[in-house]
Amino acid sequence: MHTVAVNSCIRALRATPNAARADRSTCSLVIAAAFALIGLGCSDKNDQQVPVIPVVVGSSGSATAALKAKKIRVTGIPDENPTELAREYAPMVELLEANLGVPVEYVPVTDYGAAVQALAAGKVDFAWLGGFTHVQSRNMADVVPLVMRDIDRQFHSVFIASKKSGITEVAGVKGKKFAFGSKSSTSGHLMPRHFLLNKHRIDPDRDFDGAPVFSGAHDATVKMVESGKVDAGALNMQVWDRMVSEGKVDLSKTSLIWKTPPYVDYVWTARAAVAGDVRARFAQTFLDLDPANARHRPVLDRMGAEKYVPATSTDFDAIEGVARASGMLK
Repeated sequence: MHTVAVNSCIRALRATPNAARADRSTCSLVIAAAFALIGLGCSDKNDQQVPVIPVVVGSSGSATAALKAKKIRVTGIPDENPTELAREYAPMVELLEANLGVPVEYVPVTDYGAAVQALAAGKVDFAWLGGFTHVQSRNMADVVPLVMRDIDRQFHSVFIASKKSGITEVAGVKGKKFAFGSKSSTSGHLMPRHFLLNKHRIDPDRDFDGAPVFSGAHDATVKMVESGKVDAGALNMQVWDRMVSEGKVDLSKTSLIWKTPPYVDYVWTARAAVAGDVRARFAQTFLDLDPANARHRPVLDRMGAEKYVPATSTDFDAIEGVARASGMLK
């Protein structure tokens, strides 16, 4: 029932991209209600009934022929420092090369939009995208969601505040300087905006001290709050937890004030033009990752996961509904 309601809203907003604010608000409430019932599409039942990724033989014929490509190109949204990301992706690239039998190149991009454009234009074959950037890509080109981490079915954002600001709860961000991450970030913008509007009745476009700041990355948001450039901000909970555990946050200056309800987020996304057997072998590389395997552990640690699970297009319908209701996806 909730799926029908959410899909009806998505279809209505697709058909009328300039829908009135009131109509968008109504759809926001429908989607929010559906999220409350189904945990943003990430219930335990969903974990238990994991779909099987279909293997489709590409136009190039056999697996041997399909893998004669000179190079496989991958990228990921730069949700943290791009230079650091390239270094940290190295173990993953090495593992993919071994499993696919062809060279794999990690292609750094400057921002979230560039990752989406690179995939849509065929400049990369696979991209690690957030929920919103995946939705953007599927509205621009023919793409296929492959796998996500176990944590991506129950993902969270966190709200943090400068201790000097005196903010101890989300209500306190009203009238203060606030930072999101990238404009196209699911966990750093779309979902925090959604929860501010629909759970806390705070309008980011009207209720802050000036327009919200976009830091461009989750770690940058932390540093803006820590330095006092803004009073509060929202970011990916996984990044926050890692920065805290690595001692990269001054907790005498910054504190966590709220964790959002769960939603579905990151996913490896492929161009549909990539041969089906290549897509299947790419996905299987991640599905076979074993935390007890010394070669696999660095890849899992970098991604903050214990395992990967298959993803389907319907996993991201709720995210698309939020994006359309908020006006972030036309």
